Amino acid sequence: MNPEAFQAKVKQRVADNFDQSYRLYEDFEKKYHFFYDLTVKLAENIGLRPGSRVLDVGCGNGVSALALHEKFSCQVMGVDLSARMVAAGQELHGSNPEVCLVEGDGERLVEVVGDRRFDYVLYNASIFIFPDAERSFREAAACLRPGGVIAFSFYPLLVNAAGDDLLSLAFQRLELPPPRFRVITDYQKASEALEKCVLSVVHHQWVRPLDLEFLRDFFFIPAQSASLFPGKDYIARRELVTRLFAVLEDVAPESSIVWRMAAGTKA
Repeated sequence: MNPEAFQAKVKQRVADNFDQSYRLYEDFEKKYHFFYDLTVKLAENIGLRPGSRVLDVGCGNGVSALALHEKFSCQVMGVDLSARMVAAGQELHGSNPEVCLVEGDGERLVEVVGDRRFDYVLYNASIFIFPDAERSFREAAACLRPGGVIAFSFYPLLVNAAGDDLLSLAFQRLELPPPRFRVITDYQKASEALEKCVLSVVHHQWVRPLDLEFLRDFFFIPAQSASLFPGKDYIARRELVTRLFAVLEDVAPESSIVWRMAAGTKA
């Protein structure tokens, strides 16, 4: 399979997984208010200016756009591969003229946004599912005004007090093989890709106590459990997620969930 066909296959699988996940994402957000808070934390870390124009890439069901509009009075255009997630976001925002969510490919942003230009391009917990992060960042830079900023938040890192990777430990304790790829693009590759499009990259972290119930609910979402147990049906994945985090109960009290972030100003 040639690279373009492979990337198209990956994107279709991502879209399908998120189409199946939109209701559980809504339930998860109602319970934890998490993606709203993650968006606010990213915005605060990069010093996002109120009233800015923001392109939200991988906007999902519109919660990140809601946070940007409510907390920072931003005008937001959101782009996502999943038609059902976008539809859920459109329902969330109703007729609000300050927020526009569209179905589209985050690696073809210029084609999607046309002649619009933005102060920020944000990837709220989405860049790790992009097959070609470098292309997406190049497209993002082309959509920015002079001095604009590209920033992303990343897949959760679960660590104990010594900094050990607890997901690897959990798979070891269950005597199960870990997934070959937890993410499509890892943090280092995403950061290196960003460095090619900005003057310099600044890294941030949001560290939270490790909450096993939160993690179970997060990975019960079909799109997330598929990253841990690819090839399994959803019922089997739920059962495995429950077992996976149960074996971490002894180390949870002194452990953390780390949400990594990176940002840079357009070169």
